[in-house]
This record gives sequence, C-alpha cells and structure tokens, in this order.
Amino acid sequence: MSTQIRRRAVRADSGSCRRVGGSAAVGRRLLIAAALMAAFASNASAQLGLGVIGGVSRAGFTGSGAIEVSARTKLLIGVTGDVPFGETFSMRPELYVSAKGARLNTVLGDYGLGPSKVFSLTYVQMPILAQLRTAPGSALRPHLFGGLSIGALLGCELQDDDCDEIEPIGHRKIDFGVVVGGEVDWRGLGIGARYEAGVRAMEASMEGSEIYNGALSFTVRYMFRQ
Repeated sequence: MSTQIRRRAVRADSGSCRRVGGSAAVGRRLLIAAALMAAFASNASAQLGLGVIGGVSRAGFTGSGAIEVSARTKLLIGVTGDVPFGETFSMRPELYVSAKGARLNTVLGDYGLGPSKVFSLTYVQMPILAQLRTAPGSALRPHLFGGLSIGALLGCELQDDDCDEIEPIGHRKIDFGVVVGGEVDWRGLGIGARYEAGVRAMEASMEGSEIYNGALSFTVRYMFRQ
C-alpha cells in the first residue's frame, strides 16, 4: 500500500513539474507576443502622419429634384492623417467641417432675374481614402486618391429658417458620398482638388424628385508628421 502511495506521489510531482513547465512556456509565449505587438504599435505610431487640411468648396445639388439651383462657395477645415503601406500606397483618413447646399431660385424663370434663397447644409465629413503616392524618393510627389465619405449633418437652414420647422423639407441626417481627387505634395505641403458626389439623396420626400449633394473642392494640406 505504501509503495502505491509513493508511486502516486511521484506521478503527481512529475505532473506538477510538467504543469509548471507548461505554464512557464505559455508565459514566455505571451511575453514574446506582447513584445511583438508593442513593437508593431510603436512602428505604426512612428509611421502615422498627422496634419491639417483646409480649402474652399463649390457646392451644389444634383439629381432630378435639383431644378433652378446655383452653386455656392464655402470653406472647409479639419484634420487629416496618413497611414503608409509601403512607398506608394497609403490610407488617408480625414475629419473636417464642410458647408454644402445651394442657392435656390424662388421665382419661375431665369435664375438671374428673380430673388433667391440659400439652402445651407453644414456637415462633419469623415472620408476614408485610398491614396497612390507616385515618384517615391522625390521631394515633389503627385498623389491620386479615392474612397467613401460619411457626412453627419450639423445644421440645415433655408435662408433664416431652420429646416426642422419647414414641413415639406425631408432632409436626412446622414449623407454618403464618393470622393475622387489628386494632389501634389512637396515636403509635407500638398495642394489638391477633389470632387465628392452624393450617393444617398439628402432630400427624398417626393419620389422621382430626389436631391443629392455635390461639391468640387480645392484644398491645402500640411503634414506635421509623415
């Protein structure tokens, strides 16, 4: 009986040693994984570019409901990032405030002959752009980019009246658009142009008379880190 107890005790001790050894191995693997993740995060942080962007937009309406309208020119301003994936490709997230809308003719006939009202829309725009960066190693680098943009409506006014107080206006709070453009970058300073076409009607209260946002923008971008 005592021999069997000793054998069980020996097996138990050896099992404990294996468990301790296994725990130590798992601990080492976790430490190695943590070190690799920390190194990756540090490298990504070092490569992340941060900057500011501003410019002017020539905004207007498109679609079957955009009748007797004229574009309006407003400012945009915000922040931008750049996450490189190699020398020629990067992701470009942006966040800026942009004024859209149009000038509406309130009298039938030629726009220039009658009074008008401003349909003003203010959005927080969040584009996510894929960017092709040509001429690697050169100080002057042309860029091409494109992607999707989401706009969250901050304010809507028809002249001096809030849109929520005007029953026929069925404006939407979220706008979706497609962005394409180009830019010339010189040592972190970029001058570019883009067009954003709305893909979701910002006003769709009448079927067959939908109205979409559209904006041609000219921008200046400066990167503090790149």
